[in-house]
Amino acid sequence: MTVQATDFQQNDFKVTQRASGISVSVKEYLDDQVEKILAHRSVNHPFLNRYATKKLTKIQEKQLYLETNAYFKYLPFYVANISTITRDEAVLREVLHNSVDELGSQKSHSDIFAQFLAMLGISQDDIETYTPLQTSIDLNEGIREIYNTPPLERALGALFADETQSAAMCARYNEGLKNQGYDARTRHFWELHIEAEIGHSNAIYNILGPYVTDEHGKKLFEEGIAHYLTLMERFWDNIEARLNESEIQRA
Repeated sequence: MTVQATDFQQNDFKVTQRASGISVSVKEYLDDQVEKILAHRSVNHPFLNRYATKKLTKIQEKQLYLETNAYFKYLPFYVANISTITRDEAVLREVLHNSVDELGSQKSHSDIFAQFLAMLGISQDDIETYTPLQTSIDLNEGIREIYNTPPLERALGALFADETQSAAMCARYNEGLKNQGYDARTRHFWELHIEAEIGHSNAIYNILGPYVTDEHGKKLFEEGIAHYLTLMERFWDNIEARLNESEIQRA
């Protein structure tokens, strides 16, 4: 499955859908931003494209998913930080809903991801002793900083980019795992998140109107989008470089 802009507009998933009543001008603006996010190199990175057709070695696979773990292990905490820079109850409701959804009622998404890692043969010791790339650390810290720092429009732009690109990214991970030969049970985390991230993106979409109605708000919002996608692009560039080094060393 690949994720298209139309998947956010209408789908049969049991997740938050786009609200009616959003002004035509805001809808056109946000739909254009979705198109731009999905077309960005970080979402269509050469590594992600190859992952669907070229198998990784076990060493490369372990490196990929340990870097991924470093990237988003604490994201729900960072999203919740947006609540400290707003007094808008609509924003507060959605960022807290987002974080609570990630935590789940019995198992958090972090718990499910840990189970996924174990299915790949990646142990807790592997996680604790692994040293991530600096760009993975920078991505994690960059997300933490932007979600915790005014202006709110900039943080919302980053969050909108985060959730929108995540749906497409999860689909890319899922296709790569299919190519590696893993079954649906092993890939459950990623298939779950394709739908979940579309819902999260839509939930943020629904409360953005007051923040993107003037040029100043749009400028800050787009700065947040650009900040997030730039961090993601650097993340993928350096993962690709590390995995290429592993391939050279193996040869």
